[in-house]
Amino acid sequence: MKLFYADTETTGLDYKTHEAFQLAFIIEIDGKVVCEKNIKLRPVRPQNADAKALEVTKKTLPELAAYPPRAAGFKEFIDTLAQHVDRFDKLDKFVWVGQNPEFDVRFVRAFFEEHGDKYYGSWFDSRPADLISLAVACKMKGLIKPENFKLATLADQFGIKFDAHDALADVRATREVWGKLSAFISAPVPKGVVPVQADLFG
Repeated sequence: MKLFYADTETTGLDYKTHEAFQLAFIIEIDGKVVCEKNIKLRPVRPQNADAKALEVTKKTLPELAAYPPRAAGFKEFIDTLAQHVDRFDKLDKFVWVGQNPEFDVRFVRAFFEEHGDKYYGSWFDSRPADLISLAVACKMKGLIKPENFKLATLADQFGIKFDAHDALADVRATREVWGKLSAFISAPVPKGVVPVQADLFG
């Protein structure tokens, strides 16, 4: 199983107006981390940046203006994906794992389109795996009792500390929490059996 734990930091909430300025991810293959990346991206529409988003991420426009060009970041991203997935093999895809991953997926799809690339689906399974869904399943089984399903709250259930609102720190915490929750409800996969995405939820 090829898991792609990822998180973005963005200039706002609307992927059509705002942009990702940080894309961090961890690639795990069959339980082993094979890659960890933290790609920074210079916004091309800084005038659209939401002041609240910048406040939350503790970034300033001058700081973001010093980030590397987006084209260089996109090339690094694609080159990294290509090291671990055969884009022409329909069965060889990453499963995106994240906290509310649809938000990040939208921004990354927009990042693809920004560079004239329509082939996001060549790299990723069509359905991402949501940490919140797994946490809800664990709560329903009485395995955890979080007050809410924020990443920091879930991490606290296992004594995991991290710097919230930094993409790489969030990804590392997501992977740790996912592993803890999966251990609660996932049965061992028999040797020689290839798991499907549903197996991630036990």
